[in-house]
Amino acid sequence: MRSVAPRWTVLTAAAACLPLLSGCARTADPPAEADARPAGWIDAGRLAGIDAEPGAWLTGGRDQQQSYYSPLDQINRANVSRLGFAWQYEIGSEHGFEATPIVVDDVMYTSGAGGAVYAVDAATGAEKWKFEPVLDPDFMRKACCGVVNRGVAVWRGLVYVGTLDGYLYALRAADGSVAWKVDTFTDRERGYTITGAPYIARDLVIIGNSGAEFDARGYVTAYDQATGEQRWRFFTVPGDPKLGFEHPELEKAAATWDPQSLWQVGLGGTVWDAMAYDPELDLLYVGTGNAAPYPRKLRSPAGGDNLYLASILALDPRDGRMVWYYQTTPADNWDFTATQKMILADLEIDGKLRQVLMQAPKNGFFYVLDRRTGELISAEPYVQVNWASHVDKRTGKPVETGQGEYFDEPKLVFPSPAGGHNWQPMAFNPQTGLVYIPVIEASSIWVMPKGPFEYQKGALNSTSIYIFPMRGEWGLDGAAARNLPPLEKLARGQPDTTIRGFVRAWNPVTQKLAWEVDVSDPWVGELFSTWNGGGLMTTAGGLVFQGRGTGEFVAMDAATGKQLHRIDVGTSMMAGPMTYTVDGEQYVAIMAGLGGAAGQEHVPGTAAYKFGNKGRIVAFKLGGGPVPQRPELQHASLDFPQPAVERRGSAAELDRGAELYVRHCTQCHSNMDGRSSGIPDLRRMSAETHAAFAEIVLGGTRAAKGMGSFSEVLSAAEAEAVHSYLIDLAWKTWETSKASGQFHQPAAAGAE
Repeated sequence: MRSVAPRWTVLTAAAACLPLLSGCARTADPPAEADARPAGWIDAGRLAGIDAEPGAWLTGGRDQQQSYYSPLDQINRANVSRLGFAWQYEIGSEHGFEATPIVVDDVMYTSGAGGAVYAVDAATGAEKWKFEPVLDPDFMRKACCGVVNRGVAVWRGLVYVGTLDGYLYALRAADGSVAWKVDTFTDRERGYTITGAPYIARDLVIIGNSGAEFDARGYVTAYDQATGEQRWRFFTVPGDPKLGFEHPELEKAAATWDPQSLWQVGLGGTVWDAMAYDPELDLLYVGTGNAAPYPRKLRSPAGGDNLYLASILALDPRDGRMVWYYQTTPADNWDFTATQKMILADLEIDGKLRQVLMQAPKNGFFYVLDRRTGELISAEPYVQVNWASHVDKRTGKPVETGQGEYFDEPKLVFPSPAGGHNWQPMAFNPQTGLVYIPVIEASSIWVMPKGPFEYQKGALNSTSIYIFPMRGEWGLDGAAARNLPPLEKLARGQPDTTIRGFVRAWNPVTQKLAWEVDVSDPWVGELFSTWNGGGLMTTAGGLVFQGRGTGEFVAMDAATGKQLHRIDVGTSMMAGPMTYTVDGEQYVAIMAGLGGAAGQEHVPGTAAYKFGNKGRIVAFKLGGGPVPQRPELQHASLDFPQPAVERRGSAAELDRGAELYVRHCTQCHSNMDGRSSGIPDLRRMSAETHAAFAEIVLGGTRAAKGMGSFSEVLSAAEAEAVHSYLIDLAWKTWETSKASGQFHQPAAAGAE
């Protein structure tokens, strides 16, 4: 599971700063007086000394440890009921709100859809500047889960952001002008995108990529902070061994893959979110993602662990060489990424202070690792898990039960591909000793496709089919579920399949649950119950904060989970909150709006359905007032209209159209009535849209709205098969609606 022979010896903190080690990570820039600092000035010394600036929030997780914890206590259990509106900053987009802002010297920096950046006055919300890149529309269709962006990095007067179409920008913090720009993609015809935030280590800015479901080969790249010059690149999975290896670690990894693996597909392992850096150990930690195709028997028929999929890697930032690795899910079958946020902490375990790394990845186990060596300290399930019984302490590997083997027959697997925990930040409070996790309790039914695998460059190549145990297009009513056995049969002997979301307070030392709060209402049994609860932040004031899809911003007691205060924001939320001070006054702020697949399906009962999903940054302070509310949207009748065109296509064409629709379209168009996302329900197409269908799908006539051309992955005949399937689906929906006298609203969909 881990490299037991590090390539170099980790030095003690004292030895790590010997003069002979040039560029030692603990060597800080000369301190600058606060009033003399250039805009956006963070350096190694300032970040290391963040405890001297309790009101600062200098990284996505506030500090070097990515704890999402603030030592501020001006707002606390006793007075949080007085928290109210301070200011807001309106954002024109309706998509992609997943970033946690950074505040440096009273200026807030954050990102939005596709890599837009906003700089505002942290005391008033007044705009200082904004940066809105012009994106290549072809990359819109390559966005697995929306045109999202999870944040910026700020360092030495520059603001770094990755854009959806693969460019890393360095913007001048003073005015937003471009200092440099670099193309991070190795092949722009493949399904690469960027959705994660850059990260800082030494004098480097580090960026990964997304696209494992398509045909991306994962890697992480380091660039010179000042110039954008590439310094090194680490590939997370090997390419075809016949072509050689870019670095030695890949030769070792290749031994864990079948020589006949589907190398042409890229194989995934993308670094689409989690990173952390320990300057004392001088180690950069990155989390890697899932494979494509998903089924291990398809991508690597002879078996093997398939390194370094679903792994935590410790890299030497000086040259990008690997020091150790730990694989959470060997030969991943289920999209169980290890890209979830990592928190660095020092914990007393068995009477000894340990330097640890904590992660709650998708696979359902909470991991505590020694961050010097990668040694497994403990791993226990924090959600329902049935694909493995436990993690073997001796080998570090999960012990599979066989319930996850879906190659010969459908299987119900816990957790679902959404994971026990997705991208939403968890938080660690050193006062309570608890980690607060936005938890997903959900399973899915996995099905092995019957037909042969067909690789399509730049298209979805995940191949497996999964169905959630709920009603709706993403569930038991969808095209993918046409030939499933009854759910009762699949669920026999398994945990309760009712989908729910929770906030769970987890003790990482005892690996036990301290408390939990169910955030499922009013969507118990639907996937939106899991997306209702957003990222978390905790404070020395004894509080845990969370924004929810209902539009409520909630403060909970960090010791008990008791709700102490709620604010009606009127905008759905899922990003992680943060807190800071200006002139001695504490503020709490959040990027409001839905992102990802949840941002594309505005469910009745959410603020996004009631008021729309136009984004905004909202800040709160003690003594503040109510949040300004937007006008309510007027929704069209839910009565399903008679389709505008007649049925067509043979049974074989309809089946083919359904397969293609599942592969290429459902990540955006899940066709759920009662939603208002701007992503059309294709069952309700007008006669004019039907007439223009081929021009839209193949000609890219709506690329400006995010619907890029699919001409590279669909032939004219295949596009027609999809069209025929949608027409048939519309007629079936109308007939059901007419027969029942009402339209049964299906449940919400979600994805990473």
